[in-house]
Amino acid sequence: MVDECQLERTCAGVYEREVGRGWLAQGSVHGGYVLALAISAVETEFAGSEMMLQQLTLHYLRPIVDGRLRVEVTVERQGRRMANVSVRLFSAERLSGLGVASVAQRRKTGEVALVDAPLVKPYDPNENSAHTRALTPIHERLWIQPRIKDGDGHRVSRVGGWVAPRTAEPIDHRWVAVLVDLWAPAVYRAWTPRHTVTTVDLTYHLRHELPDQDVPAGSPLLVVLTNRVSAGGFVDEDVEVWTCTGVLLAQSRQMRFVNDIG
Repeated sequence: MVDECQLERTCAGVYEREVGRGWLAQGSVHGGYVLALAISAVETEFAGSEMMLQQLTLHYLRPIVDGRLRVEVTVERQGRRMANVSVRLFSAERLSGLGVASVAQRRKTGEVALVDAPLVKPYDPNENSAHTRALTPIHERLWIQPRIKDGDGHRVSRVGGWVAPRTAEPIDHRWVAVLVDLWAPAVYRAWTPRHTVTTVDLTYHLRHELPDQDVPAGSPLLVVLTNRVSAGGFVDEDVEVWTCTGVLLAQSRQMRFVNDIG
């Protein structure tokens, strides 16, 4: 991921790279990887600053395809402690993604944890992975151990489990961004016949500074996905990503368009 999120700065605030077909999922580039590239662009724009990315909301306007991707970062407002940034992504020379980000100095003001990580069976390095070979190319790079399925039958609202890279992947927010768009939605179990979903918007909140020596490369992370209501042709999706020691690394929320089949 470090190499695959490297961007070439072509002029002030503009970053580009070639996106390979290995990131395709259902005909377009994986949404979590697109988010990771947007994060990389904003982080590069603020490299050397005391500010770091805190939140990014990305609207997916058109499918992003393999080939040349251009990311334009504009600082819309900058104060002493916080800045607001817009992000525009162009694929095949068309505006395909539009984002707004918050960049700020991290502070310890008011820090408290009111919830704990879900209690699940720990990651087991000797346990086989769930079958992933028939899924997208990104799934083939992962070791997945399901742990959570809240509810019975068609009323399952929360799913998740451990996800670890098959290689010693550095754990940073570009990697975590891929994971928030990884697990199959719980709502799939409720639909007969089954529908598919398309991301309308994806918001990513960075809750813990990365990299962290306590979260070494290759660490398994607990991904917890919750769907609550599908209505009006849209379904919500919230994701939390936790470490083995119970540290919340990130939260995300998606609104997904529900596609008719047939």
